[in-house]
Amino acid sequence: MMGTTGSVDVNLTTFGASVNSGTLLASEVIGGVKDQGGLIGLAIGIAIAVGLLFGIVFLVLGVVPRLIGKMRGLRKA
Repeated sequence: MMGTTGSVDVNLTTFGASVNSGTLLASEVIGGVKDQGGLIGLAIGIAIAVGLLFGIVFLVLGVVPRLIGKMRGLRKA
């Protein structure tokens, strides 16, 4: 068996700094999203309301001509 001599230097300082930086970045992002939560909810609510409004308008535009046609059919009968 051959023996080896020497030393191994494992420096975890840069790894630790990277983990700390990543943790700080995640904390800042989460804090920013939390601060804007009300605006995000408002935007989602407005988008849903506008979508429902357009849905109702298109529904009315589809139903009214049918009703007019049925009324004309009843008048002829």
